Amino acid sequence: MPAPSHTSKKPGYWLCTLALGVMFGTAALGADLSGVRSLFVDQSARPDPGSLAAFDLSVLHPQAAADMEPGHALGSRYLALLDVTRFSTGTQAAMVAAERAVAAKPLPADARTRLVDAADPQWLPWVVEALVDPAAKRGFDGFVLSLGKEAATPSLRKALLTLTAAVHQRYPDKCLLLDARSGIASEALHLADGFLALGVYSQEGRNGALDWTPIAEVQHLTRHLRHLQVQGLRTFAVDYAPADDRAAAREAAQRLTAIGALPFITTPALSGVNLGPLEETSRRVFVLHGWDESHTGQAAPAAESTVSARFLRQPLEWLGCQPDFRTARGVDFLPEAQGLRAVILDSGLVLSDEQQRVLAAWLPRLRARNIPLLLTGMPFTNGAVREVALRHLALGGGARPASRLAKVGVAKMDSALLRDGARVQARSLGFLDLTAPADARLVLALRGHDTLGGEHRFDPVFLAGWGGAWIDPAVEAAGPQIDLPAFLTAFLGQTPASPVPDTTTREGRQVFYSHIDGAGFSTPSTLPGFPACAEVMRDRILDRCMLPVTVAVCEAEVRGWLPDQDAGEAAALEHTARSIFNMPQVQAASGSFSRPERWTAGVDIATKLNERAQTVRRDMEREIAGSMTYIHRQLLPQGKDVRLMLWPQNAAPTREALRFCESMGIETLPASATSSLEEGRPSARLEPRAVRCRFDDMRTEQGIKALEKTFDACAGEPLHAMTASAYAASVRDARQTRILRVSDTHWIILNNGDCRTLRLPASAGVPDMTQCLGVSGFNVHQGQLYIHTMGNARTELVLTQARQAGHLRLVECSAAIQFMELSSRRATFHVRDLRPVEVVLAGFEPRGQCAYLENGRPYTAHADAEGVVRLEIVCRATVSVQAMAPATQAAMR
Repeated sequence: MPAPSHTSKKPGYWLCTLALGVMFGTAALGADLSGVRSLFVDQSARPDPGSLAAFDLSVLHPQAAADMEPGHALGSRYLALLDVTRFSTGTQAAMVAAERAVAAKPLPADARTRLVDAADPQWLPWVVEALVDPAAKRGFDGFVLSLGKEAATPSLRKALLTLTAAVHQRYPDKCLLLDARSGIASEALHLADGFLALGVYSQEGRNGALDWTPIAEVQHLTRHLRHLQVQGLRTFAVDYAPADDRAAAREAAQRLTAIGALPFITTPALSGVNLGPLEETSRRVFVLHGWDESHTGQAAPAAESTVSARFLRQPLEWLGCQPDFRTARGVDFLPEAQGLRAVILDSGLVLSDEQQRVLAAWLPRLRARNIPLLLTGMPFTNGAVREVALRHLALGGGARPASRLAKVGVAKMDSALLRDGARVQARSLGFLDLTAPADARLVLALRGHDTLGGEHRFDPVFLAGWGGAWIDPAVEAAGPQIDLPAFLTAFLGQTPASPVPDTTTREGRQVFYSHIDGAGFSTPSTLPGFPACAEVMRDRILDRCMLPVTVAVCEAEVRGWLPDQDAGEAAALEHTARSIFNMPQVQAASGSFSRPERWTAGVDIATKLNERAQTVRRDMEREIAGSMTYIHRQLLPQGKDVRLMLWPQNAAPTREALRFCESMGIETLPASATSSLEEGRPSARLEPRAVRCRFDDMRTEQGIKALEKTFDACAGEPLHAMTASAYAASVRDARQTRILRVSDTHWIILNNGDCRTLRLPASAGVPDMTQCLGVSGFNVHQGQLYIHTMGNARTELVLTQARQAGHLRLVECSAAIQFMELSSRRATFHVRDLRPVEVVLAGFEPRGQCAYLENGRPYTAHADAEGVVRLEIVCRATVSVQAMAPATQAAMR
């Protein structure tokens, strides 16, 4: 309800309004808060958008820059916290106070803050005009009327009650909470929707520190809250805890729950730090790599080239972690331990003596917070520091290289954590005199003898109470010998099962995507007539493939601007590119302007071009945005655009380049894949089914046939095909997904809707379709439960061990599917693909019937003994499904 446009300055106007409110407007409440299950309080200027979508009720600063529309679509409500006792100079509230000549005095502790006299006849209209009306105009669903830090005197309580009646009359459709410390109770029974207590057992102390509330105040407030509950009023309460003490936050939430209030635990700053009772799953794994240029004299390699990125990133992300790579620069290179899931020290890490001392001093803090540490090398080269680190980690042997080894053998191995079918070898490269702690679980232990007969022990892979080690200097040449996903699962520790975002699967099927790198676009093939590889790719591969394929081109190559290209090539190459992009299954990507290896912002990075190159700029923006503009304007048909940046092979994009693409809304992928760990793990779906190729793969008939065979095999498999840009978006979204734990079987998942699959062990149960929100179905594959979501900003997942029956759900689908309705007996959805769409639904009666409309045409199908129906739908269709009883039962009715 919009605020009235005219407000009188006369106090009598407000008394008349109040009288009318008491006579006619106080019988009904403005909002029903009985269904509110979670509370969030944030008084910062820019609340986190994800948090605003996660909670049912959020209390925000009235001037907060918050987009409430997404949350409103999910049913969330937002209240403005209004301190009706004071204002700051230089604000709109101060201007209204001056206009109305409201009596106010400066606070002794803060000269910029004015304390308002609630006994002034102009106080009530000032509150409405300066605080309430602006909050209503900004779209808030209601208000919290707070006394701030002022004591609740009888006169202030009376004034607050009068204000409550006036606001309720003015905005009868708005939610209204009162300060629980005001002492108001039954008087507000027909005016307020509930009460909020900021600080019950704890409060803000000096300099913003956490302090305990005096026991007398606690007893008085808790008695009052229980009295309000007896009156039928909903109570909400906020308490405080240290940001890095989860146990303290849990205890605080339990105390508030015990007195019947809906709790929220945060820090005294009220800046939106969520400490409970909804606990956010820690997913960040800190990876320290590289070195400081001032220490080594050369630049550190990019994160993507590290052993941790090549071999650990994929299994970590499969386990739901978010690897966070940081180069070891300066002495302030370590993060706060709060929120870390684990720490990994990369094998290529090189530290100065001072950096080693800083890192060694950090190790006890990790252990105190139960944050596991993984060693993939030995970064402690300073003798004194190494001794301290080894003593803290209970490592033996001195961690020095063993020299002149004549023989190396395997002393012990744990087959449960070795790769299936792998033949373990005793590798002498990088052999250290290093032994695991006495109580460690040895995964691989080596023993060696030198030329003098001396024995050396090296435990390169083990698990300990503080974390573990995986030290394998030969991994880049020979590959890992252990099952890294299984090893990392054990390393991260046993925690209650929690859903993780999964990018390998969509709608119950393994994801398929493909992309073609632009390298070799103009290269002549060896086929008769020597056609360009781009022409061969078009005629032999793309023309017969109806799977989505993303094609990247290099602008300089298509325009004939690379060295050794002829001037007459450009027209034919552009014609070939247009003919490829005209194909319905082909999506466009940029392979850059000139394929540079360096991606430094603010300098010329373009590779060498010929004399015909007509360009002035050769910087990063020209390589990315300029190439996309050329492709869009010169090569694409109407209705298509460029949605992906496919980094050239061997290129290492900088953070600036990635941020630039993000600012353009463009997804990114590397042209080549990271090392695959799926070999040796046939039971695990660790990565999508991806076809990554280049135009110069078409140079020979052998290369053509190999790619034909690959695409034919993919076309025959039950996969979920998507574009490369859609896959890249799902990867980005998976890394940004937030998971809040409500209970051991209930979670809230927040993301942008590009990652639409969650995964859990099958032993965790199955989704309760009657309780979940935003879940379309599930299936089980090789011991993993794959849960399909609808792409909402907020998904609620509730598991049950009971067998699901009587509710329709999606089992799998070969293409993107959008549900408009999904209930116990009915479903309506839309599908769109290049090929006929396979849809598998469950939840029907065994041997029951399925009546459905496909683009308005009626059809019937029959469920099998498990209540599963399989449909084949045309490429584009809107389908309405109705579950019916088996034919024999229907005939008897």
